[in-house]
Amino acid sequence: MNAKERLRKFVEYKGMGRNRFEEIVGISSGYLSTKSPSVGSEIIERIVHIYHDLNIEWLVTGHGKMIKTPYWNEIGTAIESNYRKLVYAPLISRYAQAEYISRLDDKLYIDTLPTLPVVVEHESKGNYVCFEMWDDSMNDGSDNSYNPGDILICREIDSTIRQRKLYFNKPKSFVIVHAGKGIIVKQITAHDIEKDIITVHSSNPLCEDHTICLQDVKKLLNIIKLQRIVE
Repeated sequence: MNAKERLRKFVEYKGMGRNRFEEIVGISSGYLSTKSPSVGSEIIERIVHIYHDLNIEWLVTGHGKMIKTPYWNEIGTAIESNYRKLVYAPLISRYAQAEYISRLDDKLYIDTLPTLPVVVEHESKGNYVCFEMWDDSMNDGSDNSYNPGDILICREIDSTIRQRKLYFNKPKSFVIVHAGKGIIVKQITAHDIEKDIITVHSSNPLCEDHTICLQDVKKLLNIIKLQRIVE
């Protein structure tokens, strides 16, 4: 199913007619019957404001279940808070990663990507991007593992910060967009400023630690939240 078909399924689940749903959300009559497979971000935002039980990730990507997991409860309450807000972050699926790397600076392309709503603090700065986890490099069998299909909600680290010591009180995981290695998920365990290299670590014991030159890193993003897919 595409996004429009999933939206029609949700309307059926709510036990209302399409015309009534269109009236409540404030969209044009007949919108649900059009052939266009996508649902625009503006309309998704309207739906989020009204239907807090709808799993927007399911609507956009088809992953997970139609009715939201606890994380999506944040989406429904963020609009009622004076300290939190919603931003719409592009979602990079495992199949879109190669094209994403080659078109990082193509705003027209970025604008065509599906988006997910992300709850952030008002004072938080930086660009947000969501990545679909694609391998088991960060899977050690524990509850803290990142599993294939999980959605990693990330905030981009400014390039000026990368020029200073990357110091962490506890291990943190990052999405690293690398010119040659592609998109990888690792912990950063050391940062040699003089050599401009970082040492990266995988949770999976089968993967060895290695170093990466920061000059080859196109983007470095801090993973701030994990949305686990539960089928």
